[in-house]
Amino acid sequence: MEDLSDQLPHRHRDAADRSGVLTKRSGEELLNSLTTLRADLAAVIARLQERVGGVRIIGRVRELFLEQRDATGLALQLGGFDRSIIEETEFPEEGEGQTPVLATLPGHPAHEDYLVAHDAQRFSDWIGNDAEHLATRVFHKRDQRLFIANVNRLPAEETLGVDLIYHHVNRDSFILVQYKKMGQVGAGRSEWGYRPDGDLDGQLKRMREVEEACTRLEQDPPTDYRFVHHPCWIKFCKSEQVAPKGDALIGGMYLAREHVEWLRGRPGLAVGPNGGELFGYHTVPRYLDNTTFTQLVQDGWIGTRGRASDIIQAQIKASLDGSRALVFAGLIGDDATQAERTRERRGGSGS
Repeated sequence: MEDLSDQLPHRHRDAADRSGVLTKRSGEELLNSLTTLRADLAAVIARLQERVGGVRIIGRVRELFLEQRDATGLALQLGGFDRSIIEETEFPEEGEGQTPVLATLPGHPAHEDYLVAHDAQRFSDWIGNDAEHLATRVFHKRDQRLFIANVNRLPAEETLGVDLIYHHVNRDSFILVQYKKMGQVGAGRSEWGYRPDGDLDGQLKRMREVEEACTRLEQDPPTDYRFVHHPCWIKFCKSEQVAPKGDALIGGMYLAREHVEWLRGRPGLAVGPNGGELFGYHTVPRYLDNTTFTQLVQDGWIGTRGRASDIIQAQIKASLDGSRALVFAGLIGDDATQAERTRERRGGSGS
């Protein structure tokens, strides 16, 4: 403590000698002096500051990690699992290499003994072993198991974004969610919006091809009713400068592929103040949020109908070949009833 006091500028030396809340300047000087004396504490102090003020998203490595973290949390939520574990993920330090979200979680991954052997092998075959960054984990509750994999073949700087593929094994149904970042736009940069880039047309074309393949593979007649039986969705999400607190998902808008294309063909919709294309809260009249999208998937109102497993492997390859990171989730086991899920959402109440 004497060394610390001596290291401080004279007018701030009482910061090392008294208790209580320090002024902002005294606090900064104290931390600077502490890390000057003990350089090894800098990383510890940075982690503590991030717990209080949130993790700053600087650089492509953390941007991609945040999207992958969100997709992993969304996969847990779609399966009806507690997503709070993503609060314990550790963001990579600036300048570090890419790390899968699942690799930073505490504890040890569950063994594949928890999975039906056939499905475990199938998931492994679908994903392959040639990814540079790969981490898998199994979560389980009651008679359900949720297999999640974080996969990326390219460095963060060469990766265009994140795809989530969610497969419900018992329904043989799947959903594809592609992430698109919204930036701050408008006067004073007070609004959020996505301006279509050169990749969007190609990605929408790929989505149409996926949906046409799914239509050809549907059971005839379908055995399960859907509001939307096409799998492809885009999540337009905020380009956060600070990671959401706790286990919160990134705010954003979910739009089906056909809805995106419909909006692009309607004058006055998805158009920004200067006349260019813009997907944002103020230009898209209706969209699904995290809560609504999750509930519709959980209750089986959204997703393909039948023989999804015939095309998922191709979609995994297409995501990775398209320079995108992938979060794949496979849910195994019978669903809870809608009444049981409603009680869970209400905290166990029987009303």
